[in-house]
Order: sequence, then structure tokens, then C-alpha cells
Amino acid sequence: MPEYLYERVADALREKIVSGDLQPGDRLPSQEALSDDFGVSRIVAREALDVLENEGLIDRVQRLGAFVRRYQPLVRRSEQHYRTNPGAPFAEEALAAERIPRYSHKTYPDRASADIAHRLKIPAGSDVMRTDYTSYANDEPMMLTHSYEPLEITRGTPIERPEEGVLMTAGLVDRFTAIGLRPTRVVERLRSRMPRPSETETLKLRKGTPVVIIARTTFSDETPVETADILLDAHRFELEYVLRVESSQ
Repeated sequence: MPEYLYERVADALREKIVSGDLQPGDRLPSQEALSDDFGVSRIVAREALDVLENEGLIDRVQRLGAFVRRYQPLVRRSEQHYRTNPGAPFAEEALAAERIPRYSHKTYPDRASADIAHRLKIPAGSDVMRTDYTSYANDEPMMLTHSYEPLEITRGTPIERPEEGVLMTAGLVDRFTAIGLRPTRVVERLRSRMPRPSETETLKLRKGTPVVIIARTTFSDETPVETADILLDAHRFELEYVLRVESSQ
């Protein structure tokens, strides 16, 4: 059907990218060349490139053309983040991809929104300590984390401000264990969406790149002790989950 000609062109180019016939950094044929190769109009050729750009497979540079986007993701291994003495999981993930890690943070008292309150099983508007993190690899922003801890639990304890004191480098498990609330499970719920303007600016996202949102809640038995929204640049991460299969014995 004529109205789907651009999808046929996009399919053919996508196959070359996925198969490796077109390598990261390779220049795609011009709109004029695509028009001749596929026997379509330049409008159809442009729409095919629009599809690939929106899928995050190519970048377009004014006056230079379209290029296959480089894909060099970090692998986020969930189980490494919730072990005793976890070290620095993001740093390890960045170093494994031969990149230099760093992060910035800001901690401040806040009020729980309806969503955060629901996750923490506290009344909306309750006092929480919020910490906003930005994680970088080679000075490129990769991940935003907004973490919330109920002050009803942490106020007056050594972990009231997560990035201060003797436990500032400890992970979630060790921090809450130190105040008698050892985490017993962590629930991560994933979804994706297109980014908001502020997220696009902060993460320096390229056109057509969605964000993956990990809504995390940490429990000590049935008590939620922390919840967080983790926003990942979908083009920069792969997510790995190891699921243990219990013995039938």
C-alpha cells in the first residue's frame, strides 16, 4: 500500500543496521540515493529516516546526513545493588564499560506526594528525607534517582541523611540494618515513557530516546523503609535480572 512505502524502506535499512552491514558511525545513503535505490519519492525516503531516528537507531547531522547511532550500554545488574556491603554498583557497571563514573547528590526534607505516601504506607504529606542523585559516566549524565525515606523511621538516627555520617557509603541493606530494620525484599516495577522536557535537558537525551523508570520500594518484613524513582536513558542501559528457581525438594 502506497501509504506504507516509508515503512518498507525503514525496514530494509533497519535490517542492515541490526545485522551489522551498517556499523555504528556509518553514514546512511542520502535521501536522493534512497529515492533512486527504492524507487520512491524523496518525501518517502525522508519519512523512512524519520522512523529510524524516532526509534533511536540513527542520528541526523545538519548538512552531513544520517549516521548509525553508536550503542554502548551499561549493564545494570539488579541483584548487585541490594547485597550486603555492595560497594559502588554503578561505578562497577561504568568501569566494566570502560568509562569513568561519578555522581552528584542533593539531600533535603520533603513532603510525601500521594504516590510516594502510598508506596511507603504513610499519610500523604508526611515528612520524608529526599535525595536526588545524578549518575555520570565519562561526564555524561546516565541516570537520575529520586529516593525517599520516611523521617518517622530515620529521624534522629545515624542514617537520617543518607549521604552523611559513617554510613554514607553503605548500601540500603547495611544502612537500615544499622538501625535494626534489615531489608528483607526489594520490589522493582518497570515502565517506560517519553521523557519530560526537564529530563531531556538533564540527561541530554537525543531525539527519539525514551526513559525507563524503575519504581523501587525496599521492605523490612512488611514495613516499607525506602522508595525511589530511578530514571534511565533507555539507549544507555541494558537491565539484567537473575531469578532464582526454588528447588522442588
